[in-house]
Amino acid sequence: MTTQALQNAAPTEPEQTTENTLNLSIGRNAKIALFHIGSSMADILTAGVWNRIAIAELGLNATPIALLLGLRYFLAPLSIWVGQRSDVSAWLGYRRIPFIWGGRLLMMLSYFILALGTVTVAEDKQSALGWIGMIVALILFSVGSAFSSTTYLALIYDVTPKAQQTRAISFVWSFLIIGFALAGIVYSKLLPTYTREGFLALFLIAPLIMGVLWFFSVLGEEKPINRVAKAQAAAVQHRPFWQDLRSALANGQTRVFFMFLALSTMFFYTQDSILEPFAGQVFNMPTATTNRFSSYWGTMALIGIVVSLFLARRFPKRVNNTVLARWGVAILLIAFGLFTICALAQVRALVTISLIVMGIGLGAWTVGTLGLMMDMTRSFGAGLYLSLWTVSETLARGVGTVLGGVLRDVSLSFSGQFSVSYGTVFLVEAIGFGVTLLVLNRINVRAFHQETPATTLVLEAAMG
Repeated sequence: MTTQALQNAAPTEPEQTTENTLNLSIGRNAKIALFHIGSSMADILTAGVWNRIAIAELGLNATPIALLLGLRYFLAPLSIWVGQRSDVSAWLGYRRIPFIWGGRLLMMLSYFILALGTVTVAEDKQSALGWIGMIVALILFSVGSAFSSTTYLALIYDVTPKAQQTRAISFVWSFLIIGFALAGIVYSKLLPTYTREGFLALFLIAPLIMGVLWFFSVLGEEKPINRVAKAQAAAVQHRPFWQDLRSALANGQTRVFFMFLALSTMFFYTQDSILEPFAGQVFNMPTATTNRFSSYWGTMALIGIVVSLFLARRFPKRVNNTVLARWGVAILLIAFGLFTICALAQVRALVTISLIVMGIGLGAWTVGTLGLMMDMTRSFGAGLYLSLWTVSETLARGVGTVLGGVLRDVSLSFSGQFSVSYGTVFLVEAIGFGVTLLVLNRINVRAFHQETPATTLVLEAAMG
């Protein structure tokens, strides 16, 4: 069969009916971005509030808590299949929305179960029912996240014109950072100290607020595909998943970028499970203070995002996505070097400075990396490519979360000092970002597009 015949006979994916060739207004971009306010509330409630209470207040070991937090990341490969299915199939005419809303509903349910399991363990640390409840809750949370996170990114890709994609995705992530700052403040006010009643109330009210944001933000953003597109979808919905995945991974630049995302994400999130406990156990900071950490670095990350977008717009030839990613990684290296000194020398004043530097680095890294994610995505399989990038980040975040807890516990067992154990974690992160810079230097966006197979070749492979 000729290439032209292949094009006419069976398109590789259903025709998009979204308005991705029109301007995405700031107002509409903001509405879609509200989704990530709910996402940041969810992250802080688990990795910040629940993590701190479980380790510092309830006295549980950091390793099992880190493993529970890491469950959502280790189930992330499921999102690759989900992303590919949202590319080639539809339910009631919609490709992305069913996965988004269904996944977020599971996440809401998981918080109610997590709260009940935690208070049960608080009363009896050996309670099998309590531990099973926490495990089930975080499995539901993980599955829900896998179903909804990648398809949300794919929806943004669908509705945004190419020229606005970096701005749109950075805008959305700015709301994630804003959410981190707001959630930290709100949670510190609602739960200044742990009480059973206050904890249960927080884990009941917060998920309901998240649910409203998740529903409203994407309501009406995906247009149902028409009858012609439905026929096209039916023709390709049985396209082999593994065939698509092999085609994507055949590109050498795909593999290098996957590694960069994994390393940079892993070394950043190695602090995720130990940052608040570090301040509590080394400097005796109260819960109300450590809950505001996300506000400090979140605010600076937002400033970093705004400045990065301005520089990229003002100097497009010199400040591209790769340059911004490089700046971000270098600044994060400095930040964790400061954290290392802060812990080992027990200099409390360096905590705030380190948080500020970390936020600035995160802002530059966010804009550069998200821009590269969009640059290294092909329209014939946006859901598949974005799920690959998401899985790289998500798995790495899980490994980093667990690594932080394990390094802290192992170092503490040898040194017997909190300052040394936490300083070891921060030192590993600083060294890791040095390695990440070397990998980043191998990324070439132009080479990626030259190596990526054309749409017709992917179809020929799938039909062979």
